[in-house]
Amino acid sequence: MGSKKNKIVVILFLYHLIITVFSYQYALAHRGDSHFYWGETFDILKYKWLDFAHFGNDTLLFINYPFLKLGTPFLIGFLLYSLVGFLGILKALEWAACVTQNRLQFKGINLIYVVFFLPNLHFWTATLGKEPLVFLGIASVFYAMATQKYKTVSFVIGGLLLVLIRPHVAMMLFMTVMIVYLFQNKWSFAQKTKIGLAALALMGLLFYSTLQLAKIYYFNWSRIQYYNEFSIRSFKHSGSYVPMLDYTIPHKIEAFLFQPLFFDAHSLISFLASFENIIVLTIHLVAVYLIGIRFSKIQWQDWMKIALLFTLISSLLYTQRYANLGIFMRTKIQFMPFELIALLYVIKQGLGQPNATN
Repeated sequence: MGSKKNKIVVILFLYHLIITVFSYQYALAHRGDSHFYWGETFDILKYKWLDFAHFGNDTLLFINYPFLKLGTPFLIGFLLYSLVGFLGILKALEWAACVTQNRLQFKGINLIYVVFFLPNLHFWTATLGKEPLVFLGIASVFYAMATQKYKTVSFVIGGLLLVLIRPHVAMMLFMTVMIVYLFQNKWSFAQKTKIGLAALALMGLLFYSTLQLAKIYYFNWSRIQYYNEFSIRSFKHSGSYVPMLDYTIPHKIEAFLFQPLFFDAHSLISFLASFENIIVLTIHLVAVYLIGIRFSKIQWQDWMKIALLFTLISSLLYTQRYANLGIFMRTKIQFMPFELIALLYVIKQGLGQPNATN
């Protein structure tokens, strides 16, 4: 079994490298964030290392600064980030193996690997940008929760990267975990109160950091709404704009999670992405159908609740800010692999497979 797993990991790594080539070519053709993070759109010599000791985008420049001072080529930087992204995929794969305990077998095929061979995850974790670091951070947190190993280097570094680069993602994930855990019966009311207050304090700090990055600076609901609407309208002249302001909340979530589909594909990349979205949509529809008819047969374990609630909270937030199919595809990798594993676990139980329950 171990030998088979090692072979799959090698194949997965080669697959990741192949997609890295496409991601690199895409970055060259669309000079943007990747070139900025590697200091190719400004003079790095005008800055000192500590000039980038801030939250958000500056964190990447702080990490990259030694490489930039050494004149490391863009291609090498791209490959380094791709390797970080693959480490995140491996960590997520370890999490999936841990929580499912080999219970997602179907006719000799481990369905876990179906999720981790979906190309969109590899495309964005292979790029030079925030996605590889953020995904590694999220995967490290998920794995630490599953194994209750909170003192590992990967968890500390991963969690720190998540807080520094995208505090709003850290806030959503932490909020999800607290909601799930506080509704458990294993803690007394006094314990829940203490934990809840501590959680509120931490989420308050993360929310404050998010406001600072958004340049809102102080809490004002009208200002936040204005900022979100401005963010959506800024995508209006992009090649794959989605009129999110005209949609209802369910329609917004549907567009965010499952588009582009073939009818709204505008390029070869979005047409290819439609095939993946059909798979994702099918998994969702089957899971929802089985939940509706066999709810009593499904055991809702904590990791499933966290994965599904994290997806819901993330979807509700991002649909208030984004209105571009490309951004949808990029952003979904933060939560979708974990959600799909949870949904496949739901399907396995809903179909009455005895090895899907405890």
